[in-house]
Amino acid sequence: MSLAGTAFLALWNDIARAREAEYDRWHTLEHVPERAAVRGINGARRYLNRARDTHRYFTLYEVDSLSVFDTPEYQDLLRHPTPWSAAMRPDFANFVRAPFRVEQSLGVGIGVAIAVLAWQRGRAQEPADAASSLLSQAGVVAVHTGAGGVADATADWRNATQAAVAPRAFDAIMLVEAVDRSLAAHALAHARRMLALEPLPADFACDVYDLAYAFPGHTPHARVRYRRPQWDADAKS
Repeated sequence: MSLAGTAFLALWNDIARAREAEYDRWHTLEHVPERAAVRGINGARRYLNRARDTHRYFTLYEVDSLSVFDTPEYQDLLRHPTPWSAAMRPDFANFVRAPFRVEQSLGVGIGVAIAVLAWQRGRAQEPADAASSLLSQAGVVAVHTGAGGVADATADWRNATQAAVAPRAFDAIMLVEAVDRSLAAHALAHARRMLALEPLPADFACDVYDLAYAFPGHTPHARVRYRRPQWDADAKS
């Protein structure tokens, strides 16, 4: 399924292992719904790869444009977190925030696994038909490409513990959705060969993640209940 909007935000992070179960509840019941309640954020998905030592979580936000993150509504969430959100922040780690402009978004439906491949422009061969070629691979249901890169590793979680080693730089990304993990991994290997990116390490920006949660799903009106009352009051004043 094509992404909704002209941009997307990719986020990777960890949480203290002792709080992973709480993180899953908080992210599902509060964090993602309140983000998706912001005008211009069209939906969010949480992915995970518990086999990874770091960057076990990957979150994808579909947005009208990158300017959404400068709006009063979104900034209100950052500056005035709920008590639960504030309590989670100190146990975040390895936070990477990367906004992208959509270049291509092809396919139908949402896959249960997503291959993430990010690289620096100029260090890859980028055939014009790369996305359509991947879409023809077995089990692939959608392919999205974006231009942008890591902008601010601490924009959301200023109290989070940062990685000991800075994440590698990238300004291009490809997301390949598939019907299962093995086919997503196969598509990732194909993408690396096609783009001449075999030397990339199997880090957070070159791996497969499993879909854990999507909001608002097929009920977009569900986001209304998570809007902060002052947002609509400010709009009417």
